Amino acid sequence: MDYLVSALVIALPFLAGWQGGARWCFVTLGFLGIGYSLVTDYEWGAVGLLPMPIHLTLDAVFGAAMLVLAATLELGAFAWASAVVGALALLLVLITERRPNASPHPIRPDMP
Repeated sequence: MDYLVSALVIALPFLAGWQGGARWCFVTLGFLGIGYSLVTDYEWGAVGLLPMPIHLTLDAVFGAAMLVLAATLELGAFAWASAVVGALALLLVLITERRPNASPHPIRPDMP
C-alpha cells in the first residue's frame, strides 16, 4: 500500500499538469514515502532499519502534509485528490497494526 500511494503521489502532479513548486512538493513527498518504506522493518521493507511505530509516525506526517498541500497550494480541480490521499493516510495510521505480522488473536491449541 505504501509504495502504491507514494507512486500515486509522484504521478499526480504530472497527471494534473501542475508545474513548479507544486509539482516538486508532491514528487519529493512521494519519493520520501518510498524511501522510508524501503528501510522499515516490515513485510514490504528491503532493509528493516526503521521500527514500525516510527514508520506510522512518518505516515501521519505524510498524510498531514498532503492535507496542507491541498489547502495551501492552488491545485485547481485536483485539490480533492491530495486531500483524499492525506485523509486516507491518516485513517490508515489509526487502523494499522503496530507490529508487522501481528495476529489480532493468539492461536490457541485448545480450540477445535
